[in-house]
Amino acid sequence: QVVNVSSPSPQNSLLSTRNFADMPPPPTSVPDGGAPPPPPTALTAQAAMGAQSAMQLFIEHGLGKRKLESIASEKETTTLVDRWQKMVAAYLETQCHVIALLGYQPNEQGIALYTQHLNGALQLASPDTQEEIRVGGRDTYRMVLAAAFNLPDLLEDQKTKGELSVVDARNIMHKVSLRMQDPDVLEKVAKKCSTTVALNDSAEAKQIELAHKHTVVQEVMVTDVYLSEAGGVSLVKECGFGEGEEGYVTMQ
Repeated sequence: QVVNVSSPSPQNSLLSTRNFADMPPPPTSVPDGGAPPPPPTALTAQAAMGAQSAMQLFIEHGLGKRKLESIASEKETTTLVDRWQKMVAAYLETQCHVIALLGYQPNEQGIALYTQHLNGALQLASPDTQEEIRVGGRDTYRMVLAAAFNLPDLLEDQKTKGELSVVDARNIMHKVSLRMQDPDVLEKVAKKCSTTVALNDSAEAKQIELAHKHTVVQEVMVTDVYLSEAGGVSLVKECGFGEGEEGYVTMQ
């Protein structure tokens, strides 16, 4: 494959060609045999806002959007928990792409370092900038939820209904905590987790065991804490978020 590049000189109308193989590598690649560049030592508030804008771009128009829409299309064939986990994976993958362009590793360690630097930048930022970054993160999360579960009303709600107050949020989390401590819920989690045992002592087997237990806990949380109507009404409905899956997603 070649690229034709017109000469910038008006006196020269010849076209030059250049093989893609001869072009320099992208800025995030590592030269053959070379060590990767060191990660950033800090993050500015402006860079953080730029990263948020890039995240929203990919989620609204890029590969992130296509992955989230694919998850939404699986509603009739997969469980809510399965789609939720895929949504989180798509979000983190998109975040890895964004922070890699800032020099962070596109993995768990890179996300952890970026988050650490973001917290440091927030401490040094003005109150207005802190609020702008907070709202940007909130809006990004709502965009991800709206796309993954095909709930465009979530984006409209943030314009018309605003946010929960801190007091209301604390009251809701208190209700969640009470339902989590229900003896039947705790017993169900314990029984399901007890059947999950690592096949061997390898790190990979233990990681698989941990992931399965996490899924078990999440499934019980969704079905027995948020959506159960054992007490006459589900928690999501009691808190005013509607019913079923849509109510759960809206509550989140």
